[in-house]
Amino acid sequence: MKRIAYLSSSVLGALAVLSVFVAHAGAQFYRGPAKTTVDVSAYPPDIQHGYRVFADKCSECHALSTSLKVSHSPAGWAGEVHRMQDMASSHIDDREADEITRFLAYYDSHKPAPQAVTTGSGGPPSGKELFETLSCSACHSIAGQGNTSFPLDGIGSRRTANEIKKLIQSPPAGSAMPAINASESEIESLVAYLVTLRNQ
Repeated sequence: MKRIAYLSSSVLGALAVLSVFVAHAGAQFYRGPAKTTVDVSAYPPDIQHGYRVFADKCSECHALSTSLKVSHSPAGWAGEVHRMQDMASSHIDDREADEITRFLAYYDSHKPAPQAVTTGSGGPPSGKELFETLSCSACHSIAGQGNTSFPLDGIGSRRTANEIKKLIQSPPAGSAMPAINASESEIESLVAYLVTLRNQ
């Protein structure tokens, strides 16, 4: 009986370790709920190829719509791509990193000016609407809706409004989260919404 009990506890322990591994793998290779596509038919051939590499490699961990809203200088894009490349889950070699960087720098300098986010009625959006519009649900979830690998339920009980705002505007070094390309008023609205998410 003791041997059976020992084997049972060993099996349960192994399953627990496996479940953690699977959960971690799911977080590393999450694909967003919808893929963004860009019309690159008028782009130079090398930039078109860079886009295909970007779409293939970067969509493993990021919603492309979120990545393409960010703006950087060419040097800034190179730094961001190489930071992603250093992550164990990226599987991006140096040639691919250069191709992705060239595409992002080209796209950034040719994309149309951002339009102000509005609701259907034309008024300013609520923080909850911005959470969806800015594709936050590609990496985070609220009440089980979105990427459940990184839930934000109860964040208002763990962080102050200033702390949340700082995390949004200046994500920690090494984080996969990009800085959000939004106006000050939009960020304030988003923060005000997230602060309401408190533990019951």
